[in-house]
Amino acid sequence: MIIRPVPFAAVAFVCTNKRPDGHPKPCCADRGGLALRDELKKMVAERGLDSRVKVYQSGCLGGCEFGPMAMTFPDGRLQFGVSAADLPAMLDALAAEAADNAE
Repeated sequence: MIIRPVPFAAVAFVCTNKRPDGHPKPCCADRGGLALRDELKKMVAERGLDSRVKVYQSGCLGGCEFGPMAMTFPDGRLQFGVSAADLPAMLDALAAEAADNAE
């Protein structure tokens, strides 16, 4: 195993989990998780934060009924019911965390 430091000061994991059609539980993929991930990645690039903020897709974060969901670090927030309108504030918080960790 090789262990290295995380190369980004701030990270967001956006749930894109897809359940089989007909599954009784909802999933973030069907609630817009993929589009949210793509939009957040685009916003990171537009603000020139690519080297400090990274957006990843994730599997299920465990709050299916309240999705789409995101989990951010280093602030350690688990966010439920995320919409496109929430992304600017989410990115502002990530950018601030990245700036704080750069000092």
